[in-house]
Parts: sequence; structure tokens; C-alpha cells
Amino acid sequence: MDELNRYLTAGQTNLSNLIFQHFSETNLTQQELVAYLYLSFWQQNYPGAPDLTVLAQMMKIKPNDFFILINNLIQKQAIQLKSQEDANGRMQDEYDLAPLIERLLPAGGAKTVVQPPKQTDVFSEIEVEFGRPLSPIEQQTIQQWLQVDHYQPDLIHLALREAVLNQAYSLRYMDRILLNWEKRHLTTVQQVQAAKEANNGL
Repeated sequence: MDELNRYLTAGQTNLSNLIFQHFSETNLTQQELVAYLYLSFWQQNYPGAPDLTVLAQMMKIKPNDFFILINNLIQKQAIQLKSQEDANGRMQDEYDLAPLIERLLPAGGAKTVVQPPKQTDVFSEIEVEFGRPLSPIEQQTIQQWLQVDHYQPDLIHLALREAVLNQAYSLRYMDRILLNWEKRHLTTVQQVQAAKEANNGL
């Protein structure tokens, strides 16, 4: 009886069958799917932003590995990072899990096949060079570089190398580099390198 009470009082987490029926049509790995499910579990059972360290412990992986999975889910457009104002007027980061379901919904009577976007290792490389996991705000900044500013991953890699060479381990420093290149209409690695060679030749 006690075990039954524990089962009943533990509550339940609701998940769309679309996730399981059409998982093979997504570009997610099994670990990324599990991370997605844990984010859904947290949203349905706890108030406020998810504690990624706690979820990492539940998955029995290192916090940094869980952060990488979250970055991958953002990159693959399965989730979206949003900022919401809490009751105290402070901005709080939240994860919107709807994008994955919306992409799996039938459109016009036919199944929507998820096309994998171009994959990059921008997030993980920056984390390795910085020696720490990226914060949600930093994740959002990188996502904006890729999807809003349309910076090429190779260009971001080059900006990262410039920052590391100058021992400036911050996205703000990298952003200044990228903006400087953009103002000079340098949109590719080749153009940046050619401009450097021209300056050195002066």
C-alpha cells in the first residue's frame, strides 16, 4: 500500500506521442531526446527556470555535458531560449519546448519531415576555450550570431581565436571583433585574412 501511495503522490509527466512516434524523423540523438524529456519533466513539476545541474545529476552525466546537450537542442531548433519577467520584475530565462512538437505536427495531411540544419561545434568550442559552461544568456548571444546576424561559424571560430590570443575570454570581446569585421564588410574568413595581410604589408 505504501508503494502504491508513493506512486500516486509522485505525480505524472505528460508527453506527446508525436515525440516517440516520429523521433526517427528528427535530427536529435538519443541523449538529446532524454535531455528534452527532462526539461519537460521540470516544467510540468517545478516552478521557475530549470536547474540544469540537478537535471544533469538525474541523467547521471556531468553538468557541462548537459549544457552541451541543451546547446545542441537550441541549435537543432528543438527548443528555444526565452527571457520572461518574473513576479519581482526580474528577467528570467526559460526554455520553450514547443518548437519540436510544432515541427512534428502534420501539415496539410502530410507529415512534416524535420530537415537537419547545418551543424556546428561553435558552442562546445567556446566552452572548451573559456574553460567553463556557457550561461543561458551567452547561449542566446551565440544563437543570435548564427540565426539573426548570420555570422558564418568559421568567422565565429576566427573571432574566438583572436579573443584567446588576447587572453580575453568573453563573448563581449568576440562581439566587438565580429562587429568590427561587419563594419568593414568582411564576412568570410578569407576576407578577414586578406585584410590582415594587406595591413601587414603597409
